[in-house]
Amino acid sequence: MPSFSASDAALEGVQLLRRHWRIAVGWAVFNLLAMGAVVIAFVIVGVVAATLAGVDSATLGATVGAPVIAITPPIVWLLTGCAVHRLILRPEERGFLYLRVGPDEVRSLVALLVLSIGAAALALASVAAGRAVLPVAPRATFGVAVAAAVLAYGLSMRFGLVLPICVAEGRIDFARSWRLTRGQGWALVGMSLLSICLALLLSVLVWGGFFVLTLAVVGFRELGELAGPEGFKNHTGLFLLQAIAPFLLSPFVVAITWAPWAEAYRVLTAQPVAEPEIPA
Repeated sequence: MPSFSASDAALEGVQLLRRHWRIAVGWAVFNLLAMGAVVIAFVIVGVVAATLAGVDSATLGATVGAPVIAITPPIVWLLTGCAVHRLILRPEERGFLYLRVGPDEVRSLVALLVLSIGAAALALASVAAGRAVLPVAPRATFGVAVAAAVLAYGLSMRFGLVLPICVAEGRIDFARSWRLTRGQGWALVGMSLLSICLALLLSVLVWGGFFVLTLAVVGFRELGELAGPEGFKNHTGLFLLQAIAPFLLSPFVVAITWAPWAEAYRVLTAQPVAEPEIPA
């Protein structure tokens, strides 16, 4: 079996951002433009519906607008994640920043839905088990919750290569992910935790810098007013920066957390190096 370095795989996202920073900036701009386009489109539709059909704009926003706007970021994150996998596993298919809406994205979405349903079923089962043991051993409910969390995390490690497989091999294959990750559980846990820590570190640095900038501009007393109408009126630039910062940051976080899995797939599917024959 090919050797697998958890630290090297975990750092693949950082290396990818270093090597392809222009593409990462393009993802950030695409993320911001996509979200802005959805909001503008909905505003236009809402105005037209309110004018022609007499639909109340507040009702339309609560029933339709909020769900549409809420699901847009996860969809863009999925497109970015597939682009990260494509950049690592199929770099020849460049296209537009490696972004596309096609079979790979559909397969990845279906795989994520299946994994989400499995996680929800496991959560419901743990709740039912906790309620069953509660009358007999109240303290055991905590153990049930911990066991369920450990089991869920362990299964996520074994099925973590499903999304790279969707892009690299053009199929949804949970069994192949299970076979490839056999014997690599602890390495994948280390890789996953390290990549999550790197993503958190990036988020802390960005938001910490933004917090310091905000304090320098508005002061501590007016900090709480930045999110309200007064903040938009008095500090328009900071208000807009605070609004768009999550959309600019998220592609970098996606790259840091998704790239290790593509690198792990690439290493674990590599053919072992043949030993040279020693002449007799």
